[in-house]
Amino acid sequence: MGKNFFDSIVWKKDNCEIESVIAVVHLNEQLKSFLKAITSFAEVAAILPKSSSKNSGLIEKFKSTYHILDYTREEIIANKEIFLAEIINKVGSKKFAIIDMGGYFSHIYEDLQYHFKDNFKGIVEDTENGHQKYEIALKNRLSLECNFPVISVARSSLKDPEDTLVGQAIVFSAEAIFRSSGFVFTGKQILVVGFGKIGKSIASSLKSRGLQVDIYDIDPIRLAAAFSLGFHSGQRNTLLSKADVIFCATGNKAIGLDDFRYVKNEAYLFCATSSDDELMDCLRYECQKNSVQVTDYVSLIRHDEKQFFVGNQGNAINFIHGGVVGDFIELIQAEIIFALGNLSTAPRNVIFQLPNDAKKFIAQEWVDRQVHFGIRN
Repeated sequence: MGKNFFDSIVWKKDNCEIESVIAVVHLNEQLKSFLKAITSFAEVAAILPKSSSKNSGLIEKFKSTYHILDYTREEIIANKEIFLAEIINKVGSKKFAIIDMGGYFSHIYEDLQYHFKDNFKGIVEDTENGHQKYEIALKNRLSLECNFPVISVARSSLKDPEDTLVGQAIVFSAEAIFRSSGFVFTGKQILVVGFGKIGKSIASSLKSRGLQVDIYDIDPIRLAAAFSLGFHSGQRNTLLSKADVIFCATGNKAIGLDDFRYVKNEAYLFCATSSDDELMDCLRYECQKNSVQVTDYVSLIRHDEKQFFVGNQGNAINFIHGGVVGDFIELIQAEIIFALGNLSTAPRNVIFQLPNDAKKFIAQEWVDRQVHFGIRN
């Protein structure tokens, strides 16, 4: 079913000049049909796995078909020339584009323009965190002219089903981890930091279980939305001091080690995205270097005479159980493919988003196939 759906999207692409693609991805089984669809019009020169979804079995499985560039964002910045040399080696003189997930290339996008010139056709960004990184990069660019476009699908309405299911998957995994430590969520005070689409889904999923959920967000508009749904809020430090379980869902350095002077002793911390997105560097270092593993997916950190527990070393916990959100992910994957075909006509110097007509076309194709194959009848 997925193959036929992607075929209809590939057919619709307009004047695609791209010969090669480099993609930052979450490694999972649902990735295969997406990459296969891309190879119908361009080669996949390399993939960069997100740290939160890495495991040795999947890396070996994908390595047999695709070249893997195993770099974190920090390693790209620290080893910029080596990394760029690897890209040059993989794409050669081909016209290529990048599918990004979290702004991995936002710190070197001017270097890409310098090294590849007209052969570099642009970037399609998948996440809100990455969208914000490219906004900052464009604002702070040394050159006033950006010769390639950045198309973002992060705020697309086609992403809503995926975000809702990701939030539910995060709660499922967090609850499973919590139970493996001998506890249940019932009776615990829970705090969700960040009330974007995924944070809202996490909070709603928790509330549907009859749990006590507080919300914190720096955006008063989002807080007003939370209040309208019956959630409570308050001063950040007070909320941290009351919470037995904290979900971080900002994608923008939600919490750091200094915050743990306020955090309740023996609280649990779960993240909705990679630790390099969600945790300040000092706390991420503690998670990776100075923590004690107490179960397969829970680490213990001691700080200022307190101790607290972190799920999956601060990485997205839903990937413990595969991070799969069903065929709804095809909607945003299709928009990414459609966006690749529109890089040649997209405006420069701004973050561009596809028009609603394109999204309606994608959604209609997806719905038609769901109904045709009896999946949603």
